[in-house]
Amino acid sequence: MKYPELLNQDISRVGLQESQQTNILSSILVTEIVKTSLGPRGMEKMYIDILGEETLTNHGGAFLRKVDVIQPAAKSVVDAVNTVDTHVGDGTTSTAILMGSLLKNAEELLNTGLPVATITRGYEKSLDYALEILDEIKIKSDLRDKKTMRQLLHTCLEGKAIFDLHEENSKFVDTLLEAVCDIANFSHGKIDVDDIKIEEKIGNVSDIQLIKGTVIDKTIDSSEMPRTIKNAKILLINESLETMRAKTDAEIEINSPEQMSQFYNQENIDLLKLVKSIVDSGANVVISRKGVNEFVQEALAKKGIISMRRVKYNDLWWVEKATGGKTCKDIEKISSEELGFAKRVYEKSIGGDKMVFVEGGDNPKSVTLLLRANTKRLLDEFHRNALNAFYVLRNFIENPFIIHGAGSVEWIVAQKIRHKAGLVEGKEQIAIEKFADALEQIPLTLARNSGMNVLDTLTQLRTKFSDSSDKMKWYGIDSSRRKVSDMSSSEIIETVVVKQQILKTAVETTNMILNVDDVFMKDLIDNTHCHIDGTVHAHYDGGKTHNHFEQEGLEQRQMHHYY
Repeated sequence: MKYPELLNQDISRVGLQESQQTNILSSILVTEIVKTSLGPRGMEKMYIDILGEETLTNHGGAFLRKVDVIQPAAKSVVDAVNTVDTHVGDGTTSTAILMGSLLKNAEELLNTGLPVATITRGYEKSLDYALEILDEIKIKSDLRDKKTMRQLLHTCLEGKAIFDLHEENSKFVDTLLEAVCDIANFSHGKIDVDDIKIEEKIGNVSDIQLIKGTVIDKTIDSSEMPRTIKNAKILLINESLETMRAKTDAEIEINSPEQMSQFYNQENIDLLKLVKSIVDSGANVVISRKGVNEFVQEALAKKGIISMRRVKYNDLWWVEKATGGKTCKDIEKISSEELGFAKRVYEKSIGGDKMVFVEGGDNPKSVTLLLRANTKRLLDEFHRNALNAFYVLRNFIENPFIIHGAGSVEWIVAQKIRHKAGLVEGKEQIAIEKFADALEQIPLTLARNSGMNVLDTLTQLRTKFSDSSDKMKWYGIDSSRRKVSDMSSSEIIETVVVKQQILKTAVETTNMILNVDDVFMKDLIDNTHCHIDGTVHAHYDGGKTHNHFEQEGLEQRQMHHYY
């Protein structure tokens, strides 16, 4: 709808009812994309980009990030899923399903004439009830309990590519657990996932290993240098060990071959001073962010010193963590406190490429997980799986409360909220009941993806809950046996932090989408362009009446840039 003489001619209004319907429908469609990926029996999605490279994953957040969504409300759903992935690293697909169910139920209530304000208030009350119930039913655990950590990893990784393709699942879980335990500060309940470096190389899945230190994807500079050094003293530098070119235009006047020889000799003398400073410091491994020329490499090799040049800044940071060293501020004045210590530094061929392994001391603050797979596509998925696992353990260490999974907690919260809805006066009661219905969709989706009959599952769950005694029963979906079971006797557990984040994000995003009732949109014009004098404008007639050359001739015309 256009508004003559009120709005600019390139602005249109979608309209009240149409805007709301479009926002809800587009958001629901986005959530439906990843619905079949929930649970250990979930299906995988494939995305092929403009270069023809494919991404194969059942990670809801990773897949939605790949999909280009234009509609603003649908973008909000993708951003919400990414928020959950960033903060807790798990539960992205559950968040999308819950948002889709909440929006679908809200659409039904809107069609019956229930105001948006009533629906959003009902959802907000339901969120408060849900968080209270989670606080009541959560189970306290010891953050040093490795058995609980293993169960969390099994729950997180079951059905993932890295878990299905690895022959020894328990061995891989122990590898991830060891990586986290090496860097975690259990006394303060803190852990920085960035302290775990994840390196990828083509190879066999069974060759995945953990290095108590860091791995640098570089080779030792010279073949004359040692390939292995034990009890290494490592010097990290951010300066160049080569002759530098002047940043400004400079000229040196040389009138004879002797002056030329003297000039080169002086350059080498300056470099030898730096080499002598390194030797005197006791360092036998030099890792530089910048260059190391052949003359310096030869001088270091004669002293039995290893050097690596043009190492990434992040690698230097990981080496600092692993060895306790610090990047040197001045090579001419090297402090003993700046040197790092490693049990062994050695070069090894991995996947056809040579890499340098820096094995830290007894208590390294940084470790490296070396992932191996047959294809780059699998390596990317393994990387996502490993990050999910690390975030799950981080959540547990920082907040050691767990709940039983497999949809059991959503079912318990839904039934308790439905009971509380009967105590609420007014029409908000209807919205609260719809919130409970939305929560039930998570276990029902698990059942559907496992090949179970949804109606039979719904009936069984309601019967089990109504027949339960005063003792709470954690009935959920046993995907491996395709039946409704008591999850309290299983090893399927999750952290309460993930469920809290899922609920908060889903309700906040749903209410934000529902509160948008009108959209004003500026028309997209493809022939917008800029002149050399800085004038930016567009032609609504395709530029037919525009004088591109103005008063100048063809030879002197100004440049005309399109973008």
